[in-house]
Amino acid sequence: MKLKQIKQATDAAKHQNHFVSLPPAFLKLDIPAAPSPSELDEDRKQITSARIQHFASPLHPNLLDQCLQLFEENMGNMYQSSSWGLDLEEKRKELTHDDARFLLVLSDNDDADDLPTGTESSSQVLGFAHFRYEEDDEDDPKVPVSYLYELQIQSTHQKAGLGKHLMNVVELLALKSHMHKVMLTVFKINTKAMGFYLNKMKYEIDECSPSNFEGEENENFDYEILSKSLVGAK
Repeated sequence: MKLKQIKQATDAAKHQNHFVSLPPAFLKLDIPAAPSPSELDEDRKQITSARIQHFASPLHPNLLDQCLQLFEENMGNMYQSSSWGLDLEEKRKELTHDDARFLLVLSDNDDADDLPTGTESSSQVLGFAHFRYEEDDEDDPKVPVSYLYELQIQSTHQKAGLGKHLMNVVELLALKSHMHKVMLTVFKINTKAMGFYLNKMKYEIDECSPSNFEGEENENFDYEILSKSLVGAK
């Protein structure tokens, strides 16, 4: 695609909200929590009612702080041991970027059907996806993509299909926005996430990932870039 076409596609995606066209039932969730040790032998599960909502930057400070805290809880140690290091202020800037888009899984602990950006809320963030519509490569763009920056789920609600459900919504919105791919970055040592994307979500190592290039400098990269093509998808 020509650069002009790519920019037109990403600009259009940024100004559209296809989320409102999704069936409400698809966005309502009953999430089983991971059992505590005392509940392992009991025939019961704690169920949390939740909903997925879409937000464009900026997030309300209460929701932003919860997302940042969840990121630190899930990824802090991994970032500290990586070549990137852990910089929470830089992560906050990333989450407040003008182009940031979010899918938040919010507990249904209030009576509101909608939670407009900028409104105070006591809702708890159980998980979130942060993504943006942009070019696949800053230096040599070829196609418009939806780039997933974060997918984080509270530890007590993992292994309940929530991550897969959020990814399905991310991919559906990308498809409706005429993006050619969904792309993301994963640490190589994060074998749990790598298996989730490669095996469960059917992503592949993208052609631009460092492991596809020869040279010692590329062998030392501690991450892979994964992608799923949406071209031809219905």
